[in-house]
Amino acid sequence: MRFLVIEPVRADLEAINSIFKMCWHGILIIAAHTGAEAWETIEKRLPDLIILDLTMPDIDSFEMVKSVRLFSSVPLIVIDANQNESSLVRSFELGADDYLIKPLRPLELLARTKSLMRRISTNRNDQILVAGMLRLHASLHMAYLGDKEVALTRTEHVILRHLVENMGNTVSHRSIAQKVWGDDSVDSSASLRVYIEHIRKKLGDNSRCPSLILTETGFGYRLIPPETRVNEPVMV
Repeated sequence: MRFLVIEPVRADLEAINSIFKMCWHGILIIAAHTGAEAWETIEKRLPDLIILDLTMPDIDSFEMVKSVRLFSSVPLIVIDANQNESSLVRSFELGADDYLIKPLRPLELLARTKSLMRRISTNRNDQILVAGMLRLHASLHMAYLGDKEVALTRTEHVILRHLVENMGNTVSHRSIAQKVWGDDSVDSSASLRVYIEHIRKKLGDNSRCPSLILTETGFGYRLIPPETRVNEPVMV
C-alpha cells in the first residue's frame, strides 16, 4: 500500500517513515514537504492513506481536507501541533478519520493507522459505477472503457463521476462547478470545457462530434453510455 505523508518537519517525517518501514511490511511512504508536492502526488495516483500535518506553511490544510473529500473517501489522518478543540472539531467535520496531537508519537500513529485501515477494509465496499461499457471506481482515479484502463486526475474523476451518476440527463455547468470546486460564484464554463475535452480524449470520444459526452450549448453536458441498454448507473 502507498501512504502519503504531508509533513513539513523533516525529523517527524523521518520518524514516521522509520516506524512504518520497521513495523509494517509492504507499506511505501511517499513524502511531501509542501502542499504543491502533495497535490502533484494525488493527481498522479490516489494513495491508500493520507497523513496530513495541519501546520503546512504553503497551504490551508483544512481546505486540503475539504478538497480531498470532494472526490474521495481515502482514509485521512491529521496531525496538529497544538491541542486545539476547534481544530479537532473542524477536522472531523470536514472529513478527517482521525486526529493526533504533537509531539509526534510514532508508535501511537502506527497503531491508529493500522486500526483505521482494519475498519476501512472491513466496512468499505469499494463502489464501481457502471454505465454501459464504462466503469468508474468511486474511490480511485480510474475508469475502464471495455477492457481499456483510463487514468484520471482528481478533477476529471469528480466531473466524470457526476456525469455518470446523472447518466442520460443534462448536468449544468453550475452543478459540476459545485462538485469540483464547491463554489459556483465564478463563471467556470471555460475551465470545465477544457476538462471535458481531456476526458473525451482519454475515453476516445471525438471532440468534434462526440457520442459519449454531449455538449448542451449554454447549459452543460450529458453522458450517453456507450453501447448499452442500461438506463441508469448501478453499483457493483
